[in-house]
Amino acid sequence: MRSSAFGYVLLCVGSIVAPLWAHHSIAAEYDDKKPITLRGTVTKFDWTNPHVYVYLDVRESNGKFTNWAIEYNSTLDLKRSGNGWSRGVVQVGDTVTAEGILARDGSKQVSGKSLTLASGKKIAAAPPFIKLAQARTGASKAAPRWPNGHVRLGVVPGGKGFWADANPSGLIENTAGNVRMNYEGLLANIADAGKVAPFQPWAKALYEYRQRNDLKDDPMTYCLPPGGPRQFQDRYGVQIVEQPDRQRIFVMSAGGNRNWRLIWLDGRKNPEPEEVTPTYYGYSTAKWEGDTLIAETVAFTERFWFTNGGLPHTENLRLTERITRPDFDTLKYEVTVNDPGAYTRPWTGGFNLSWVPADVEEYFCDESNHETESLSGKHATP
Repeated sequence: MRSSAFGYVLLCVGSIVAPLWAHHSIAAEYDDKKPITLRGTVTKFDWTNPHVYVYLDVRESNGKFTNWAIEYNSTLDLKRSGNGWSRGVVQVGDTVTAEGILARDGSKQVSGKSLTLASGKKIAAAPPFIKLAQARTGASKAAPRWPNGHVRLGVVPGGKGFWADANPSGLIENTAGNVRMNYEGLLANIADAGKVAPFQPWAKALYEYRQRNDLKDDPMTYCLPPGGPRQFQDRYGVQIVEQPDRQRIFVMSAGGNRNWRLIWLDGRKNPEPEEVTPTYYGYSTAKWEGDTLIAETVAFTERFWFTNGGLPHTENLRLTERITRPDFDTLKYEVTVNDPGAYTRPWTGGFNLSWVPADVEEYFCDESNHETESLSGKHATP
């Protein structure tokens, strides 16, 4: 239904609505069957990550004024959309019209689809997913190499760039066949769940629960790190920094709180999981076999989702990752998942990433009103 709420005032008389989540599935929090149009006065404009908010005082049908929060994409997404968004696009006191869909919980919050400015110009929100890499034209050049002959996984001297646009966006077993999912890892057909991986019965039930609930319990909602393969699936990209003199590699997420992972190549052995504290990124060691980096990682905590789409895991999880750069613009990522607590056997999946020749723009997910509780252990991962 379309709201009958129109009109505006010049003074803020309503209470400011607090945003619900820091980073979340739009489908889980908002109902696309309930469109709404709101016309009102801007009382606050938050141009910030993880999401941009426009707050409006709106005259309701009873003549009273209510403050609404209109949520848009992150500043990175809005700027990249090319639709004209900027820090100064609206000012407090402007009369604007917002179109969007209502929050499922009945709060005065809307997922914005567009914003009509005081000038009459209408600007659309960013699409839900924007590819960062440009479409390739012609053949890609050869992968760069270090003086010792090893392929470079990161930038060349004097260059810049990072990896993004994981394709496919989720993780499925190589033998699964055609399983369609969106950029968040949501299945197009829930009946395909059993094809994704060789689940233990409880793990399949949990995966289907997360899928049916539109990933609403995703720990990244609470700004927790994306460990495992999910670090490479980050929608804002991932940067690989090699330090051969120190025999280690940093893998750094653009879409988190400066999250980074360390992979050692100095010949050390991974610790026994029961001897260390489990972490979001585990403990990683690696070696080169030709042009393939093979990394072994153990000792993961269960408090995060290790893939887009919410594949379950336990603290028994062990990953064997194979990372190659077949040409300058492509990174091939393949991982064997070995978790007897969640799966009936080891299985392998993977995806490709594309090179983005630009500096990483950091996306911070640290403004959630749930962050303190989650980091203190009060948030249990469903």
